[in-house]
Amino acid sequence: MTDTPDAPGPAGAAHEDPQQRIDTSRASSARLYDLYVGGKDHYGVDKDAGTRLAEAFRAEGAIQRIGTGARLFHDRAVRYAAEELGMDQYLDIGVGVPKEPNTHEIAQGLVPSSRVVYVDNDPIVLRHAEALLHSCPEGATDYADADLRRPDEVLSIARRTLAMDRPVALMLCSVLQFVPDDDEVRDVVSRYLVALAPGSCVIFSHVTDDFEPDAWRETERIYAEEGIAANVRPRAVIESFVAGLDLVDPGLVEVHTWRPDGTDLSTEHTHLYGAVGLKRP
Repeated sequence: MTDTPDAPGPAGAAHEDPQQRIDTSRASSARLYDLYVGGKDHYGVDKDAGTRLAEAFRAEGAIQRIGTGARLFHDRAVRYAAEELGMDQYLDIGVGVPKEPNTHEIAQGLVPSSRVVYVDNDPIVLRHAEALLHSCPEGATDYADADLRRPDEVLSIARRTLAMDRPVALMLCSVLQFVPDDDEVRDVVSRYLVALAPGSCVIFSHVTDDFEPDAWRETERIYAEEGIAANVRPRAVIESFVAGLDLVDPGLVEVHTWRPDGTDLSTEHTHLYGAVGLKRP
C-alpha cells in the first residue's frame, strides 16, 4: 500500500537523493506493506505501528494474511493479463517497495517485449526504483515519481514508454484506499479509463471493512496518527469504482478466491476485494 501525500516530488526525479525525503519519525504505508509481506525496508516506527495494527484484529496473523493476499492476487492477475488477454503494456500505479516477482518480471517472463511503467511517490520506493528498471532486452521499463491523483501528469510520463493507442493494463492494486474521498476516486479512475484504448484492462484491488468494521476503524485511526489518510470501504462503494468495466469471471471477489492457483492457501478473510475489468469498445 502506498500513500499519496499532497506534495509529491517532481515526476521522474530519480536523480534526487531520497534519503533527504524519508521521514523515519512516522510510519509510511509503503514501508508498512513491506513489513506485512516480510520485507526488510522498514524502520522501528513501522514495526511499532504494525504491532498496534495487528492488535486491532482478532485473528493472529491477519495483517500478514492481508499483505500476502494482496501480493499473490497481483501476481495471478498480471499472469492472467499476459497469458489470457495478451497484454504487453502495463501502467502500475502505487507499485510500493519492489518485491520479486515484480510486474515486469512476470509480464516479460511470458511476453518478453512487454513494456512497464511504474508510478509511486513514496521516497522509500524511489530509493529502490532502480530495481524496477532491469528490463529484459526485448522490453522496457520506466519509473515515475508522481501522484496517482494527477492523471494528466502520470499519463504524460507513461507515454514516453507506452503506446496509449494500444491496449494497456492499468494496475491500481491496494492504493485507492489512500484517496479518502469517494467522488475523487471515481473521477481519477474515470480520467485514466478515458485515456485507455479499447481492449485495455484494469487490475484492481481495495481493502474492505465488510468483515471486521471495528478493526478497520482502529486501523484508520492508527494510520491517521502516522499522517496517512485512509478510507477502508464496503463492497458496494468499491464496486462503484469499477462500474464502467466488464469484469472477467469471477468478478469482484475477495482476492484469495480470484482464480486460485494453489499459491494462496487462506481459508479466512483476506479483507481485500479484487477484480480484472475490460474496457468496453
